[in-house]
Amino acid sequence: MAKRIGQLFDKVAGKAFSRHGGPLMAELVRVWDALCPEVAAFARPEAVRRAGPGPATLTLRVAPARALEVQMMEPVLMERINDHFGGPAIGRVKLMQAPLNKTAKDATWPDDGPSLPPPDEALLTALRRGLERVRDEDLRASLARMAEGIARKAAAAGSETDT
Repeated sequence: MAKRIGQLFDKVAGKAFSRHGGPLMAELVRVWDALCPEVAAFARPEAVRRAGPGPATLTLRVAPARALEVQMMEPVLMERINDHFGGPAIGRVKLMQAPLNKTAKDATWPDDGPSLPPPDEALLTALRRGLERVRDEDLRASLARMAEGIARKAAAAGSETDT
């Protein structure tokens, strides 16, 4: 039974698997966190493509705010990857700026600090009262979001003075 399932898997997933790099990609995904811990939180292997004989091109999905950092680390990443595979497996790294999958590690800056407290309700109510006369719905919605931001910042400033 197990052999049949394995054969079925090869038929069904073989083409899709090979389109993204096959065994090279599978191994790279498996060891990525240990191999490249400095960027693992905000960069993930997306695909490995070969355009003929020689080293392949690795496409990395990178959180947009961190693309420059990953670009500067490219030589180090390529060296580690090639050392792991025992030869020139990767000859080029291509960056794709896009949000990481929800299952990937958090791609925020490590020193984000605490989130803002809830808005100052009294101030928010007063600001919203002034929006009642705005007739354009889109403008009113934008101003309401701005009012909420102002009330959050006021609450944050108030909580800093409390400590």
